[in-house]
Amino acid sequence: MSYLSLYRKYRPQRFEDVVGQEPVVRTLQNALRRGRVAHAYMFSGPRGTGKTSLARLLAKGLNCRQGPTPEPCNVCSNCRLISDGYSMDVVEIDGASNRGIDEIRDLRENVKFAPTEGGYKVYIIDEVHMLTTDAFNALLKTLEEPPEYVVFVLATTEPHKVPKTIASRCQHFQFHNFTTEQVVMRLQQVAAAEGLDVEPAALSLIARHAAGGMRDALAILDQAVSFQGNRIEERHIAELLGVVPEEQIGKLLNHIAGGERLAALTLLQEIIGGGADVQQLTKDCISFLRELMLARTGKIGAAQQQAALDAAGGQWPNLSSLPMERILGLIDVLAGALADMRWVSPIWLPLEMAVIRGCGEYPQEAARQAAVIQETVISELRERIQRLEKLMASLLAAQGVPGEGEKADVLVDALGDGVKPKAAEQQPTSSGKGTQRTAIPSSAADRAVEFQDLLARWGEIAERLRQERQAPVEAFLRESKPLGFDEDGRLVLVFPRVKEFHKVSLEQPRNKEVLQRVLSHIAERPVEVVCYFEDEIDQTNGFVQTAGNALGEEQPSKGSDVIAPERPASDAGNPALEAALRIFGGTVQEVRCEAERG
Repeated sequence: MSYLSLYRKYRPQRFEDVVGQEPVVRTLQNALRRGRVAHAYMFSGPRGTGKTSLARLLAKGLNCRQGPTPEPCNVCSNCRLISDGYSMDVVEIDGASNRGIDEIRDLRENVKFAPTEGGYKVYIIDEVHMLTTDAFNALLKTLEEPPEYVVFVLATTEPHKVPKTIASRCQHFQFHNFTTEQVVMRLQQVAAAEGLDVEPAALSLIARHAAGGMRDALAILDQAVSFQGNRIEERHIAELLGVVPEEQIGKLLNHIAGGERLAALTLLQEIIGGGADVQQLTKDCISFLRELMLARTGKIGAAQQQAALDAAGGQWPNLSSLPMERILGLIDVLAGALADMRWVSPIWLPLEMAVIRGCGEYPQEAARQAAVIQETVISELRERIQRLEKLMASLLAAQGVPGEGEKADVLVDALGDGVKPKAAEQQPTSSGKGTQRTAIPSSAADRAVEFQDLLARWGEIAERLRQERQAPVEAFLRESKPLGFDEDGRLVLVFPRVKEFHKVSLEQPRNKEVLQRVLSHIAERPVEVVCYFEDEIDQTNGFVQTAGNALGEEQPSKGSDVIAPERPASDAGNPALEAALRIFGGTVQEVRCEAERG
């Protein structure tokens, strides 16, 4: 043959030429050196990791003129025949195409014949897991007690498919994928031997694409030489494999790391429009971030990745300073996108979503969220200040009992110049229309009017809760009875003792917040809700009292601020009226509803 592929031309011819399988090499050399060669071996591992090559080296060590020896001479006729694949004493069988019982019967007949050239006959059965059950059974006895001059080497990529009865009769060696550094080192040796000028970035790209397989890496290099010639650059390999150059991947990830959403999506569209494989692009991004992650953890083999990032700090400033938490988060997002690509069309949609998510919270989104949080805190502080202003106004009014105008002046003096209480700033018009309520009514009569208005719109509250899909809150509210507004402007709801579950559920922060928001919308002012049991309310004097005197340490000395939801047909027996008469004395001269005043 005029030309020999690189992976065949540079197949290891000595044990010391084998890369990355040191435990296997050491064991086989010691077995040859000490005369402890087993009658059967099983080599398992991924493709292109040296299983067949080591099987041939074992055969060469056994049949060398100086052997058995751990260092075949590669000069004698036996070594040359085995290297060229023409030895009569080394039989290679493809288990995928010779998988039946007839082929194994022929093998059983042939093992009876002694070797013709060397001291051993070596049978190498590749892809042995492809044999049928009958073929395995036929091989079993021969494998267990072969002639003393026969050695079996079973090679497979799927050892779990080999019957236990076969595997237990062999010494099992597991082969592992090569690291990227090992593949690059071997490619450099081959390139130097062939007189090739290959960029280090191109070798790194070949190694990553080979995914730990040495044969695949050499095949790609061989293909690149045919494609471009002796001068090979990274862009040539990228074009040949249909992958994205590392520079483009770094640029894309740099945009994502900096939260540059528009720039990242634009570059992604350019890459996809250039014909790049989307799944391979996602894998390359994950691999790039993985190397960066390992470099940050101090892994020696990934130091070159960190060095490259440091050198490109001006080009990829966001990526070179990316913290570990962000690296892990991006890997997780991209891995999820890769898994979703099997079910989504177009296939690049999950990657676009991953780019948006990766950009989402850093740094522009973080600033936006901080602004939202700040606004929320400020709003809560404003509400607390308003409640304090109302409390101070009520305390000042209780001490001096000034009129409405005097009360506002006293509060302004107490709070300082430039501060005006909400109650004094925003008084509703006499008509009560056209102006939104923003403060708690200052008098019991005003609260009664507002409460009657709220009762008239009670159905709207339930309807709005249902529209907002808050049916549980509406169900809890349905079991309550609105009693009125207390002097702090809070809506008092009472529950029977048998409805304790509904009361407790409505008092849950989330449910209570929903109800207060709807009530505030209907009442056109902030409304808080307070819940009691019916037996906690003293109806004899109209005061709201709990077992622990929840609304105050002392009983109020004036009439109740809590107004019954329904006005009795006759004022006789009105608890509030009777309480007022007991406290202040006097007689009833006239009964008139505050809402009916002109």
